[in-house]
Amino acid sequence: MHTSNAFFAEYASRYGHGLNHFLLLALMVLVRSKFYPIFSFVFGASAALGLPAQGPGFFLRRLAGLFLLGALQVIFIWEGDVLVQYVFMGCLLLLLRNWGAKPLVILGSFLLLFSFMGDLWEMPQKQVSEESLAAYETGTFSELMFFRVQEYLQSVFTWAALLFYSRIFAFMLMGFAFVKSNSISRLTSPAWLLRVFLGHLALAIGVAILVQLAGWRGEANETLWLKELCLGIYFYATVITLASLPVLLWHTSILQRFLSSMRLLGKLTLTHYLTQNLLFSLLFYGYGLGLFNKLEPWQCVLLYVIIIALQLGFSVWCLKRYKQGPVEWLLRRIAGKKQKGAS
Repeated sequence: MHTSNAFFAEYASRYGHGLNHFLLLALMVLVRSKFYPIFSFVFGASAALGLPAQGPGFFLRRLAGLFLLGALQVIFIWEGDVLVQYVFMGCLLLLLRNWGAKPLVILGSFLLLFSFMGDLWEMPQKQVSEESLAAYETGTFSELMFFRVQEYLQSVFTWAALLFYSRIFAFMLMGFAFVKSNSISRLTSPAWLLRVFLGHLALAIGVAILVQLAGWRGEANETLWLKELCLGIYFYATVITLASLPVLLWHTSILQRFLSSMRLLGKLTLTHYLTQNLLFSLLFYGYGLGLFNKLEPWQCVLLYVIIIALQLGFSVWCLKRYKQGPVEWLLRRIAGKKQKGAS
């Protein structure tokens, strides 16, 4: 499902009703473009928690390990990798680590608004070419590898990429500031979490109604700065709503057991991320089973549920025997020992 907006729109146009339509609608509202900022927020928060104890040297070596894994993935598996971007953003975060929480939030808010307001000057979106579809559907491993790297390099230094990086780094800064301001202690308060969840949910719904009433949803509408501002606020409110919901549900006894099992997946995040990409490349690309552009949405969702269930089983098995997953262990070996006396 992670493809260009142009291809995704073309794919979705085939399913205008029924189960597939609602699955795609849920994907658009709840998933698409929402988890990059959530992961970035967590990345920033974990950096703020770890840097005082680990020291900048350990942090940089860890980033170097992520860069190696990300570069190998871009070359051999999938050009949609975010690890390389996280490395460069992590270096910027290291430079800003001594900033106070308030300046970090102000800078993050500015970058988030810029990432939407910048659409006013963005070039027309690139359309899906027959060459792209042919490469994914029928290309050999070497052909697709060359095409993938070429596409990646062409997309890195673009205006659209700059806006994407600004949006992701904004949430990374907010996560770092969240810990520096000691707000993380509030995660133990269900009342505070409920206020955060309901407040941002109400904001998202309110802005969505405003956009609908103003007629700003259509693709053919003229671009207005007020529209982009509203979209930025809606995006922020939706991300915080989705991020706060599982933390809020953790405080309910009914769902805590289910979420406890899901937590095991999170302890092997990097292993599962790379494994999924490798597996799906073999399932969908032409040098594998060639299922790209052939499965319906319900089939993709079912396939993903099966993969997640298998990975959950592996997480349970692995963590009963080892402290870390295999890729997490490799990254820890690359990073080496933590700095003694870091503060």
